[in-house]
Amino acid sequence: MSLGFLFAMSLPALVAALFVLAVVERFVRGKKKGTPMSTAGIGELGATFEAGKREEIEFRKEERLLRDDEGDGAPPRSRVDLDGGRAVLNVPAQRQPS
Repeated sequence: MSLGFLFAMSLPALVAALFVLAVVERFVRGKKKGTPMSTAGIGELGATFEAGKREEIEFRKEERLLRDDEGDGAPPRSRVDLDGGRAVLNVPAQRQPS
């Protein structure tokens, strides 16, 4: 086994590869939406060494999938009655810039 192969299979090589991927991705992607691959890779690497990180990643995935019910959060600005065929839209007044 060569020394280069041993380095390529090591943890520091993985961290260095993720760093290079983050730098390249920063210049190529610009300000596009979505999770960068390097961020996902670093999160998975952290989950390997931190006990609670895996549960945090799974919780975030579940949270993205859950829907928001109409009764949750702020008061509704609009209501849709599908059975009655009515929709009530309350448009907030626009503020004038100072």
